[in-house]
Amino acid sequence: MHVGLIAVDLDGTVLRGNGAISLATRRALALARRHGATVCVATGRAPHAARHYAQVLRAGGPLICLDGALVLGSGDRPLVDRPLQAPELAAAVAVTEEVGGGWIALTRNGRVHGGPSRRPPQASLGQVLRYPGRSLRFFRSVWREDHRRSARPPQEPVYKLLLWAPAGEARAALERRVRRLPVHVPSPEGSTMEVVAPGVSKGQALDVVARHLRVSQAEVVAFGDARNDIEMLAFAGYGVAMGGAPAELLAVANAQTETVQKDGLAREIRRILGRYAPAG
Repeated sequence: MHVGLIAVDLDGTVLRGNGAISLATRRALALARRHGATVCVATGRAPHAARHYAQVLRAGGPLICLDGALVLGSGDRPLVDRPLQAPELAAAVAVTEEVGGGWIALTRNGRVHGGPSRRPPQASLGQVLRYPGRSLRFFRSVWREDHRRSARPPQEPVYKLLLWAPAGEARAALERRVRRLPVHVPSPEGSTMEVVAPGVSKGQALDVVARHLRVSQAEVVAFGDARNDIEMLAFAGYGVAMGGAPAELLAVANAQTETVQKDGLAREIRRILGRYAPAG
C-alpha cells in the first residue's frame, strides 16, 4: 500500500510510561518520511506539547491538538477551530461543581483550574507514588501553561475540559449527568473525564488534515491506544491499535501491534513499508 500520511497519538503510542521516545520509533518514522509519507501528531494535549513532540519526531504535518478541537497548519494557521460554546461549557462546569468536583479548562494558551475540589486526581499522593513519571509531566505542564485558579471559566475560548469528582457515587453521578449534555466525551475512563464540543474528534480532524494535504483516505495510516483514538482509526485507510488497547478500539482497527514498550509502532511501520530500518 502507498502511505501518504501517518497520524500518531502520543501517550501510550510513541511516548512510553516515563515520557521517553525510543530510537526504534524515531528511526521508523524517519524511514516513513523517506518513503514520502507526512507524519502528523494527533493528541489530546495542548498545542505547546503537540508542537514540542512534533519537533522531536520531526513530524512536519499539521498538529491535531486537544482531541481534534484545534488543528494547526503551517504558521499555526487553524485548520479546525472548535471550542466549546458558552452554554456547553457552563453546563459541564455547573454539573461538576454540583457534585463537589473540579475542572480544568484548556485554552490555546494555557489552563484554568476551578471548582470545589482544588486537587486534580493527577496531584493526589497515591497517583504521584504510583505513576511518578506521569505525575511529574502533569506538574510540568501545569507550570508551563500558567496554571491559574478561578471561580468561573475563562473568557478566552476553551477547547477542552477535564472534569473530576470524589470517588464513588459522586464520580458516577458526574459521568451520568455529563453524558446527558450536548458535548462529546472522548475519554470517559480514568480519573478524569475529558469533554470537547459535539462533533469534535481526532477522526474528524484527520479527515480535514488529509483533505488539506490532498491525501486520499486509503493512503492514511493511524496509530492509537485509547478510546479517544476510535474515530481516528475508523477514518484511516489502515488503523493500527497498540498492544493493550481497549476492545472498542480493536473493533475498528485493521491491525494490532505490540505495546509501546516493545516498539509496536516501529515494528508495524517497517512491516507496512516492506523493509526494515536498522535495529534500535
